[in-house]
Amino acid sequence: MFPKPYSLRLYVPSDLGTDLGVVLDKNQSHYVATVMRCREGDNVALFNGRDGEWLGQLQEVHKNHCLVHVTEQLRSQIEEPDIELLFAPVKKIQTGLIIQKATELGVASLQPVQTQRTNTERLREDKMALQALEAAEQCERLNLPTVHGLIKLEQALTALEPERTMVFCNERLTGNSAKEVFSQLAPSKKWAIVTGPEGGFTDEEIDLISARPNTHAISLGPRILRAETAVIACLSLLQAFHGDWN
Repeated sequence: MFPKPYSLRLYVPSDLGTDLGVVLDKNQSHYVATVMRCREGDNVALFNGRDGEWLGQLQEVHKNHCLVHVTEQLRSQIEEPDIELLFAPVKKIQTGLIIQKATELGVASLQPVQTQRTNTERLREDKMALQALEAAEQCERLNLPTVHGLIKLEQALTALEPERTMVFCNERLTGNSAKEVFSQLAPSKKWAIVTGPEGGFTDEEIDLISARPNTHAISLGPRILRAETAVIACLSLLQAFHGDWN
């Protein structure tokens, strides 16, 4: 494998194009200058979710201010899968893992939902957005997932478009193997996945989810998975059968 022509990769909101200058914000400048110890002349990769990925050269490096001269495009912008993840937040570290791995697995929208067995009633939306941004930088995707605030499960289900195909991870199922369900699902441009909290969904919530049209329940095998493991398993299956892993 050839070495990459840059030392690190950053998301910026600025427009990107040949010979444009990009000023990094204070936090990024501190990271570049102090943590990564970059120097003038070092190359970095930049992306903004619109213009693809670009190579840039550091022209000024200070802990509070860095200037990047954009030189050439490395990759054109591509269409990412439209996958919305409805997940019940769990403990802080595990919720962070869900956000990180869902970003790596191509989720377009992260929607935490309040269920009857959800352990938390408050989430720091800014922290979740930062976790998603850092994961996107590291996994080399070309955009950021949208991070939403915590809402009730009923609200999240109501907000889904009718044409969005939803996969419901129901740990109580003994049939409906994931392989069978995914292999029989028709291709869709819009997907949603819903996973539950520690302790699972209540009977009332299972009925509520199952009643939504265009919803398909699956089992994730004979073992009870942790909430974060269920997210990773289901997203992997979706990407393998109907996503960009093909």
